[in-house]
Amino acid sequence: MAYIRSGNFRFRVFRNELDAYSGLFLICKPGYEHQIAHVHDIPDQCTIFSFPEENVELLLQHAASFSWFFNNPDIHSILVKATPEMEFMHQRIFRLLQQTRYQQLWAEQLMTELFLMVLSAGNPQQPLPQLNDKQKRNYLPVIEQVKEFINENYADNVSLPQLASLGNMSPFHFNRLFKQITAAAPYRYLLQVRLKQAHLQLCNTRLPVTNIAFDTGFNSLEHFSAAYKKQFGKSPSAMRG
Repeated sequence: MAYIRSGNFRFRVFRNELDAYSGLFLICKPGYEHQIAHVHDIPDQCTIFSFPEENVELLLQHAASFSWFFNNPDIHSILVKATPEMEFMHQRIFRLLQQTRYQQLWAEQLMTELFLMVLSAGNPQQPLPQLNDKQKRNYLPVIEQVKEFINENYADNVSLPQLASLGNMSPFHFNRLFKQITAAAPYRYLLQVRLKQAHLQLCNTRLPVTNIAFDTGFNSLEHFSAAYKKQFGKSPSAMRG
């Protein structure tokens, strides 16, 4: 499995050809040769995750919705649109692995959660964003820069003009383009990132709920609790049991 951080390339395996570009996860079955054709001169950068073939059955037990891919011999690779939560998880893992020393168990836990999120989101009926070559060449790098900024500064009071200025765009043009490429409005993207970070803290620390709410950028405990319950089906306190 690879997360495409930047670039655009054609991925050919057996009879399938995929238009792979930044913001997508590329999932491939083992044992098949592939070819890559570069589309333009922007460097293709991917984070590649691999796991033993014998682990497929274990993954399928937790991601049954993706069995259509593993059980179909005519499909050898698939693209999955990354959600804000997936991109945030990738960012956390990517930054963690760049450190000289890190907790291996924590890294493995984050990667396992990311794998399950991606596999659970696979849907062959859900079309990918329709982008022309100009948009992929000129706008995707800008949007990736903005998403990275959000993932690094989610706790701050981020504004639409601030994000638009990163790409030298008007707020109106940026808002429309961001939603077209990511399938989420900028505020929705920011909210999903905040909620995912809050969820990680709730499940893996004993920090008070109020601290977590403000540490992840929410202005009030009431707003955080309502948004969290809508996203995860339980209140923050109930999630901890």
